[in-house]
Amino acid sequence: MARLRTENTYVFVPLFLVLIASPLTSTSHITLTTDGYQNVVVAIDENSGFTSCQQDLENIKELIRNTSVSFGQGLERPAYFGDVTIILPDSWVSDPICSTLMTSTNITLLPWARSHSADIRFTPNHPVFGNQPHSFQYGGCQEPGLSINVPSTFVSNFTDVTKARIMAREWAHYRYGVFDEGGMPDDERHPSGYMMFQTESSDKVVRANTCSGGKTLRGEWNNEECKSTNSGNSSCEFQPDVYNPDITSSLMYRPDLNNMEKFCTKENHDDGVPSKLSYHCGSLSSSDVIYKHPDFTSGVTPANASAEIAFSVIQNPFSGYHVILDIASFSNKLLFDQAKNSLMQFIAFLLDPVLLSIDTYDGLNVSELQPPVYLDTTMLEPLLLTLESVNYVTGSPNDFGVALERAQTRASFGQDVILLTAVQTIPDLTDWITSYDENKVIVHLVHFGVSTAKVEMAQLASYGSVHVIPNVANSNLMNPYTWAVNTLQSIYGKTRSYRAKIFEQSVIKTNSSDMIKTGYFYLDSPASKLLVSLYCLNTEQSLDVDSVSIFQPDGYPVRNETTVNDLISTDDFYTFVVGRYQAVTLPPGMWSYEIKLDFKVTQQIVHRLDIWAEAADSSQVQVRTWNTALDNQPLDYTKAPVGLYAQVTQDRKPVRGANVTAYVYVTDGATSNLFTTIPLLDEGISDVTSGDGIYSAWLTTPSYTSHSYSVYYQAYGINSLAVTDNGTYTRPPTTGSVIPMSNPIPAATQFNRYEYGPSFQLAALLSSSFDLIRPQRVTDLTVLSYDVSSRIAELGWTAPRDNYGSGDIVTRFRLYQSIGSADSNFTEYTTPISADGSVNLTVQVPYLSEGEYVKYRVAGKDSSNNMADPSNVVSMTGPPFRTGGISNSTMWALIGVAIAILLIILIIVLTRWCCPVEAKRRQRQAKRKMRQWFSCGDKTAKRADTAPTTRYQSPPPTIQQWNSPTISQDGELPAVRSDSNASTTPQPQVELRQKTADPVRTSTYGSERIYFGQEDIDRIKSGPRSETYSERGTDEIIKRAPSMDLQLATILRMNSSNFSIDRVGGDGNDPNSRPTEIIKPRVYARPFKPNEAINRPMGNQPASRGYPYNSNKPLSMSETNLYYTDVALRPPVAQSAKSSPSNSYLSVYAERADVVPPQQSAQSSLANTLRNGMRGNEEWQDSNSFIYTDPRFDGQSKGPSSFDPQLHPANQNGLPPPLPSVPPPFPARTYNVDMGYDGDYRSSHLSVDRNNADQQAMSRSSSKPSLVSAV
Repeated sequence: MARLRTENTYVFVPLFLVLIASPLTSTSHITLTTDGYQNVVVAIDENSGFTSCQQDLENIKELIRNTSVSFGQGLERPAYFGDVTIILPDSWVSDPICSTLMTSTNITLLPWARSHSADIRFTPNHPVFGNQPHSFQYGGCQEPGLSINVPSTFVSNFTDVTKARIMAREWAHYRYGVFDEGGMPDDERHPSGYMMFQTESSDKVVRANTCSGGKTLRGEWNNEECKSTNSGNSSCEFQPDVYNPDITSSLMYRPDLNNMEKFCTKENHDDGVPSKLSYHCGSLSSSDVIYKHPDFTSGVTPANASAEIAFSVIQNPFSGYHVILDIASFSNKLLFDQAKNSLMQFIAFLLDPVLLSIDTYDGLNVSELQPPVYLDTTMLEPLLLTLESVNYVTGSPNDFGVALERAQTRASFGQDVILLTAVQTIPDLTDWITSYDENKVIVHLVHFGVSTAKVEMAQLASYGSVHVIPNVANSNLMNPYTWAVNTLQSIYGKTRSYRAKIFEQSVIKTNSSDMIKTGYFYLDSPASKLLVSLYCLNTEQSLDVDSVSIFQPDGYPVRNETTVNDLISTDDFYTFVVGRYQAVTLPPGMWSYEIKLDFKVTQQIVHRLDIWAEAADSSQVQVRTWNTALDNQPLDYTKAPVGLYAQVTQDRKPVRGANVTAYVYVTDGATSNLFTTIPLLDEGISDVTSGDGIYSAWLTTPSYTSHSYSVYYQAYGINSLAVTDNGTYTRPPTTGSVIPMSNPIPAATQFNRYEYGPSFQLAALLSSSFDLIRPQRVTDLTVLSYDVSSRIAELGWTAPRDNYGSGDIVTRFRLYQSIGSADSNFTEYTTPISADGSVNLTVQVPYLSEGEYVKYRVAGKDSSNNMADPSNVVSMTGPPFRTGGISNSTMWALIGVAIAILLIILIIVLTRWCCPVEAKRRQRQAKRKMRQWFSCGDKTAKRADTAPTTRYQSPPPTIQQWNSPTISQDGELPAVRSDSNASTTPQPQVELRQKTADPVRTSTYGSERIYFGQEDIDRIKSGPRSETYSERGTDEIIKRAPSMDLQLATILRMNSSNFSIDRVGGDGNDPNSRPTEIIKPRVYARPFKPNEAINRPMGNQPASRGYPYNSNKPLSMSETNLYYTDVALRPPVAQSAKSSPSNSYLSVYAERADVVPPQQSAQSSLANTLRNGMRGNEEWQDSNSFIYTDPRFDGQSKGPSSFDPQLHPANQNGLPPPLPSVPPPFPARTYNVDMGYDGDYRSSHLSVDRNNADQQAMSRSSSKPSLVSAV
């Protein structure tokens, strides 16, 4: 009979869900369809650090959008986010402002989404890793990682492009099991720099562990010793420049570099470096690993990579549990009673209100034992009494589908399904598996069947968990009852809030005088609740307990026989919760208990005492367990060993130095027995990253009789040996083989944790008579020595064992050798094993060409010809590319140049021999030009200037009206109406055009080519630098910067005929503007046309070596041929001694003409101007922000600048390639006795504009041209 004692009053208070461990392992709901990734779940943790729910939610959405773009750009085949569900924390849902952000409050729309199993979690900053997003990897190549943890400050502290690339890398970790490329200093397995033998020298060379698409990264080593062949070592670190414009891969190496936007492919992957990717995935590139996933092998191709992501913003749909008690499936009453009593204890420990419903199946009908209800303590007693009265019956499983149908309905309301059954399979199971999969029903299967056969019902739980309860017999500590009780608490801890199992003990009453049992347990951290359960292992015996008392470390009783208001007891168990009704803080230390038994019961009874602790924060040591079968499907043991994993954390920090052991049980008939005990390590052959708190091991010996395996874990720490890092680690935690610890502190003086983890099944039983298991993989292949004279290298490695490491030592090996990107060839050897278990093998090293590498791998082969996976790779390099001598290719290139020069000379000689008169005339003309260039007072030149002959006139362009020259406030230009009758003939390329002094508003006129001669330059030299230099009242304004070469600063060359000097007329939107006033055009940020198909976000990229630039606003589609309307060259911001006033600058006002030129004439002339005219640290800037800087300025005004804006990152994204200049046409020339042909001298010349405006008088100076303006 159930006896429930409670206080008279109970206040219903909804509790927020906290303490769910951040990375949970569960089968993701994600699928890749023609509409992109579907069912991506994002969760925001409580206390995540966000301060404004509205802005923060929009920032999260933008990050996901950019991540989608970046990941899609990184692949040759499209993949992007299509459907994303964001789960808000409970505190946001209860906030009246934040709750309005939800797109729906109906949980039936997305009932399967869970915050505790989200794919991406936004959390507070990690106490060790700071604001670095990370998805820890625990398994081999292609095995998915843990959930992506994204600290809230990461969302706002990085540029959009950098954040997106980092997130794309983490998505590759999480979804596809891709490993990092690169290394870390002093990392033994994945060093940042490593030594390599040369085939043509006895010296070693240090090589950077990078992945740069087969190209050489620009950068530096961290110290000069690394450049030496004698002192280089694994502490060397190559530090690449942030800006390497020619290198775009790989994202798995350094996504923070400016142009790293691609995953490496088979064609550019370097598998010869000791990176994590090469170590775990062999020769597979990161793209190859991704494309092997079912996402891509199914042949599905997303249709529209630029489609908008569909966001759903909801509260956590998880509402509680729906339980199915399959009475008729149990083989006997004892097993049924154990299942029923474990369920009753589970219900007794439901502390916060949770939606609960219970159905029973008796072999004929499904009965609703408990309709859906939010359970509280007032309902516990009647529910437990009802459940206790359920009797065991037998029946057929044929109608069990009715129970599954009802469960699927309850799952649509956000309930997880807990199925307690002993049936192996049911009719129409395949149909139900399909239906549960399509509806994403989350099932936790607790299976009590005692059989060696495969449990087919486990396939229903692809989105939940599977727990096969072993029938352990003849044990005073464990049996199916104890296993089921702890399994249900484990399910609660993974789906609701974490409970640490801190103590379990057998309490045996030996005789009638043995009435009082005492003992101790250790509470390692402050707790808010203690859950205590005492029950008989044998459910056929009645409990004989009078009272249970609990004492704090100071001896104070927190509960005794007089305080039993929290007691829930039946004839089979005795439970209570310290802290159920009041908030308490239970101190850590050595606690004690006292159990008083009933003296009236005389027979021997074995009791079991279980204690769990809940905490109000994450200060507890938490243990999470899983195995390779994440989707709970049967495993093929012949392909890979089964991995067992336990993550141990405290305050989200990895706990190191803990002792973790897995106890594996299998069924060999009617009972289950301990099959093997396996220690789990945070290092070793099965571990991916040491120091991440993930302890792992492989099951290397399978059972030959049973498909199912049940695993129980114990983790403990003693004498303060288990530690956490109280320091910080700012490098990516997923790149190296170990995470260094800077400030270790004890996690606890001591602790104990007991975890009943998920089970797994093998797809087929293996035969002991036929070997299908491979040898273990070699992981320490090394080049021990190399003799350059004989070209003999000695390789060494540790001898592996057969059967994944559990069998005999292997003596047969296959050695793979490859040169460059060529396919490997192999040779097989039988080698002796030395006493220390090592293997040495000598090989003949082939001759290599310059820059080539020879790579070696080795694989063991057992007596049944099972081949192990290839080992890690070692490399030797050929001769380096020559730098002092001449290579063959260079020699042939020089020969070709010499032949070309000889042909040119021969043509010149023949021309002079055939046309001596013309040659002499040209010689006289050249001398005349030289005199004109270097003589300011040359009268001949002046006569030429005043000559009435029109020297050159551009063909008149087609006229169109630009009716609205207004430029919007956001920097967009007005659209230009096109004239279908306009000529599309390419216009000749001219210099800057000059307009009439008083043109008509909104119209554009033809203009002349303008040259400034020596007299103009002298005038600029002698005139005040801060004043405007104007040429005879024209609207052209030219100023210069003091450190610029004056000749180069005189003219801006615009490589298109559709630019004029200035924009005339008032703003169309300004009623006060006058028709004749000059309006300064708006400055546009960058001269480039973005690739609309890529849709790359462009703002705030870091420039080379960290020099930032910003305000990068791309032009719209209609502005293809407009690059800038205003340019300013300004002196350095930090004024030097030789600097002039800051208002000295070069500025030319220009606008687009009405005719949109053909594509070949559209080019950024301003980049050319900067290339030729800028010096030192002068900036190209607009009114708001800096666009270009030259970090090499030394404060002097000597020599030309080496700055090339075409190499700046602002010009690398979408800038069309430079186009060849279009020369003007050659009209008929007239001959002058004094001047020769009219096209053979340099002088100002006149033309008539399209509207027959008066011709403008030009400069009367010498005709020495600017180098910039020369065509």
